[in-house]
Amino acid sequence: MNIAHLKFVVETSNTHSFSQAAEKCHVTQSTLSHGVAEVEKELGAKLFERTTRSVTLSPFGESMIPLITTILNAESNLILQAKNYLHPEKALIKIGTSPLLNPAFTSMLTQSFKEKNPNYEIVLYEENLTQLQKMLLANSLDFIFVPLIADFTAEFGKMRSLFLYDEPLVLITQDPTLLLAGSVSAKTLKDQKLVMVPDACGLARVTREIFRKAKVPLNEYEGKAFSYSALTDWAQNGIGSAVLPKSKVSGPGKYVVLTDPENRPEHIRFVSIGSSSSGLRFRDFMEHIRKTSGRLSEGLALGH
Repeated sequence: MNIAHLKFVVETSNTHSFSQAAEKCHVTQSTLSHGVAEVEKELGAKLFERTTRSVTLSPFGESMIPLITTILNAESNLILQAKNYLHPEKALIKIGTSPLLNPAFTSMLTQSFKEKNPNYEIVLYEENLTQLQKMLLANSLDFIFVPLIADFTAEFGKMRSLFLYDEPLVLITQDPTLLLAGSVSAKTLKDQKLVMVPDACGLARVTREIFRKAKVPLNEYEGKAFSYSALTDWAQNGIGSAVLPKSKVSGPGKYVVLTDPENRPEHIRFVSIGSSSSGLRFRDFMEHIRKTSGRLSEGLALGH
């Protein structure tokens, strides 16, 4: 199976566009389309449902994408492990990140570490929570950056966890009454239909927990958006309202701050969970997180 063709499939899934995927892969659209077709032929079914307006994953494609991503991560890991073996002067730190994370934070944290520790190389993997958990427990990753969700983080036992940053949650809506209010809580949203993403990234679980604590039933839209940009678009087009971390709001969308019943801003907290089996790499990077994350989170708050 051609690795390049698998990359074409993943990029098409991310962009929902053959032309955009081809541009990101630095190939012609016909080359990318041919590569995707070859993968579909080999697997025996269509990965995408194509219309004149959009390219979306088929049910078969949705079930195959996590496996294809695992193969690509394994290929990347193989190359990096070989590089690390042949050039041991560069210590490798492998970090898995949730797609919910603000990429600006990850970039600032890792770049500042590399500036102070030029003998380290950092490699990032973006995955859903289940895959990140498996990779960390299998020692395929040294750290994961994930939202703090009790039933998820409890699975890591005695692994060390450190605070990264808090990010405010906002409600994207076209409801003029809610927009004029300036802020809203779960109690004021009891009659609102909310558009959701699947459970894989943790946002749906965070949203449900907010409504559970407020003792308010959550009215979920029957369909599911498979990206944060789609979630934003749907909410902006009036299909329903949507809860998102502020950094994930795309475009000039209209939104209001989400608050708890005491009118305090609702936040999603992100933590780093690390495997001490990585020895010196673990200690050096954990110390950097302790010294740096607070300052970086303040910078992000000012950026908002």
